[in-house]
Amino acid sequence: MVAHDAQLDVPGSESTTYSYEQKVQFASPIAHPMAPEKLAKRLFKLARKARRCKKADSGIKSIVKAIEKKSASGIVLLAGDISPIDTITHIPIICEEHRVPYCYVASKVDLGASTSSVGPLPATFILRDDEYGDLYDKCYSAVDALPLPI
Repeated sequence: MVAHDAQLDVPGSESTTYSYEQKVQFASPIAHPMAPEKLAKRLFKLARKARRCKKADSGIKSIVKAIEKKSASGIVLLAGDISPIDTITHIPIICEEHRVPYCYVASKVDLGASTSSVGPLPATFILRDDEYGDLYDKCYSAVDALPLPI
């Protein structure tokens, strides 16, 4: 029996941590607009707060349903390193049609960790709440100002 606090030493395995710039290199070439590192940290903080207030949806189907059927406005975060990328390529088109700002972040693992998910997430949709309204407004304007791909 292994104690919960103990770490297992597996021969040949190394825990590697990558910088944000290195994670961006692993992203798909069509993952634009990519959030800069400072904005990504702010967005992850916003996603954590939104998840606590139950104002964050995760998953492709629920995001599409919220945007198309409920006409909700918010911020969509997409993971740039999703494979195959075809699973989320329709979401930016839907966001542009409904004028919902979106951006890519470098890592699906970081996106999942920021929303306290069990595993990596391909996409997250964040709605506004009064508890974190100032942070939401800053992030909304920053994501909306990112240049869209042609």
